[in-house]
Amino acid sequence: MNLAIKDGVHQLKRHKGILSVSEPVEVEGGSVSVEIEIEVALPSRAKATGISKTGVRDKEICIVVFGSNWPMNAPKIWLRKDFPLNLPHINPHTPGQHVSPCISEGPLSELLHRFGLDAVIDQLIDWLGKAASGTLINLEHGWEPTRRDDSVHSFIVCSAEKLVAEVPKDGTFLSGVCNYLTSEGGLYTVLPFPLEQLGEAVFAQDHHGPTWSTGKTAVFIARAAESHTLSHIIGVYQPETVVDFESLLARANQLNIDSQALRQLLDDFYVASVFDRHQDSANWKHGLYAVVILMAQRPVSLIGSPGRNVEILPYIVRYEINAKEQLVKNASAHPAFHSHALSQELLARASGVDLVAAAQQLVFMGCGSLGSKIALHLGRAGYGAATLIDNKILSPHNVARHALIDPPNGLITAKKVDLMKDVFEALTHTNVKALDADVASLILNSEEFKAQISPQANLIIDTTASLRVFSAESQSSVLNEIDGRLVRISMYGQGGCVALLLEGHKRSARVDDLTAMLFERCRHNESLRFAMAGNTSEPTTISVGDSCSSVTTVMSDSYISRSASIASIQVERWLENGVPVNAMVCVGFTGENGIEMNWESTQVNAFCLLDVGDDGGWKIRISKQVSDYIDTDVEKWTGIETGGALIGRVSLHNRTISIVGVVDAPPDSIREKTKFILGTQNLVNDLRLANQNSLGYLCFIGTWHSHPMGGGHSDVDFKSLRMISEDYRGLPAVSLVWTPEGLKCAVARW
Repeated sequence: MNLAIKDGVHQLKRHKGILSVSEPVEVEGGSVSVEIEIEVALPSRAKATGISKTGVRDKEICIVVFGSNWPMNAPKIWLRKDFPLNLPHINPHTPGQHVSPCISEGPLSELLHRFGLDAVIDQLIDWLGKAASGTLINLEHGWEPTRRDDSVHSFIVCSAEKLVAEVPKDGTFLSGVCNYLTSEGGLYTVLPFPLEQLGEAVFAQDHHGPTWSTGKTAVFIARAAESHTLSHIIGVYQPETVVDFESLLARANQLNIDSQALRQLLDDFYVASVFDRHQDSANWKHGLYAVVILMAQRPVSLIGSPGRNVEILPYIVRYEINAKEQLVKNASAHPAFHSHALSQELLARASGVDLVAAAQQLVFMGCGSLGSKIALHLGRAGYGAATLIDNKILSPHNVARHALIDPPNGLITAKKVDLMKDVFEALTHTNVKALDADVASLILNSEEFKAQISPQANLIIDTTASLRVFSAESQSSVLNEIDGRLVRISMYGQGGCVALLLEGHKRSARVDDLTAMLFERCRHNESLRFAMAGNTSEPTTISVGDSCSSVTTVMSDSYISRSASIASIQVERWLENGVPVNAMVCVGFTGENGIEMNWESTQVNAFCLLDVGDDGGWKIRISKQVSDYIDTDVEKWTGIETGGALIGRVSLHNRTISIVGVVDAPPDSIREKTKFILGTQNLVNDLRLANQNSLGYLCFIGTWHSHPMGGGHSDVDFKSLRMISEDYRGLPAVSLVWTPEGLKCAVARW
């Protein structure tokens, strides 16, 4: 069990909501499983029996599995195998297996990297409490669509409203034809309306390579027949349970859809296709596919789809083709997601860019809304020697803000990075590379990074907005070795603020240092603080499909374009005038009318990495701003000891403490020749204000004081540090001692 997992288990043992934690058990694949016992707040009427009306017990045993990729990825959470399934917010389930609760609206890893493991457990406890009281969802707010697993690789794009209007209400199936693309077992299709009638059409497939093909196939759609008994209204929550063909038929039965009719339609289509005399089914290297869409009418409108109470549940059926025994139907099924004469020189000259500057190589990590706009701003200015990295497809809702527009009747067949490459090539840029990869994994893999990224890359521009990527950047060893400079560009406050963080030469100041410095500036700049905070503390999201995870942040294209344009101007200046040696924190934030942007740029000197003996692997990084402040204060109190409180950021994932700010010693502090005692007058309020004004990002992390006569930490100093660490709920505390020879640091964690 590695050190990171030990840290995770240690945090579980410290969580106040956990009654007990079992001994860790190593399981397959290098993962570690831990059982935790949670006391559930049952409704008062259920406390006597120890079990709620919904089937939740007063003490629930949950399983927390730390994978080998912890802490980059969140642990998996499992409930007992017989946990009730007729509740909302349950992930896809296989009978006989442990139950997986959906405790977070977005990816659990993002919750982990934003708030920590404690927040994940808090969410689980809250989920169990609501499950016990039957309040996981309020039907007044709508019906929660069935959760689809993140590993699903098939996508059905169609208008739910048109589908609802066309499918017969008497329970009979609507059959039609659709084009498809299949890649590595997943299928992608866009359903046109009105649907082309199936008629005598059969399956067709054009083989394009070992992993993908295109063609035509059938789609079968049905809903329960309307009845005066209201049996067509499905008001019981059921998790996704389709894992094979038989469970698909069982799913149809659950929804009161004729499963025998579905089986017969699929059988007839299979037989007609494999015995079609105009083609040889042996050439269907990727199998025979069919699309099935089951529709469920709910008692209320779907969340995110006001006015529509019919849920779309798409599935893909695949038949393995056996050329020798064609009558043998070897079928499988899985769920699918529903998802609403030019030249480089001319571009550079028209933009006033020097051709030598335009030849610099760039890396764009992330081709989303912000990243695509910045990349195309630079591409249109002649900067075309680019490596584009992303691994997501262009979904329909992306068109509202993305720099690209997918053809309205085309299949969603390409990744964003491939489409961006097409656009760059349309701008006549030939030295462009598209890399379909997970950014976080890539920058943590030195060998793969060096194989894919040119050593001549001048700037590496990260616009992913991912906290997981941010954590990986802070840990990356390959970024320490290359000459290319990392720039992280992020938006805050629903588009009210954009920040560019340029790392220093040889990473003298990293993105985690610079992010802490950005929030330190918030402490002292009210306008910046207001813009970064925005109108709400949480991202506002909207539904873009019938899936619990199909959400996107609400922000208009104009807001993103404003941030993208001003960020692109700054990047272009660096490319044209030379990238500064020192790190930079550049931030644009809205003024009083909410339209114009104020722009501020600040150079950041190298952070000092303090040497700490026996620190358990903690790395202490201190800004020059703080060390200069300490030097000045020591000089002010020459000959006697002085000190104060330290403000910074603690990253448990990276085992790094960044010290970026101070709080002055209170007026009742005692300064003597051989003693400094930090006062208490208004200290707590000042520390809370520092946390509040940094939007909760920075906190009190320890103290500093001087030893004018030299020497390291005394026994009294270590005792004081221990007292501070005991109040930190498992976080480390720092003690700095200024000496004529330099700063000495100690770290304690209780």
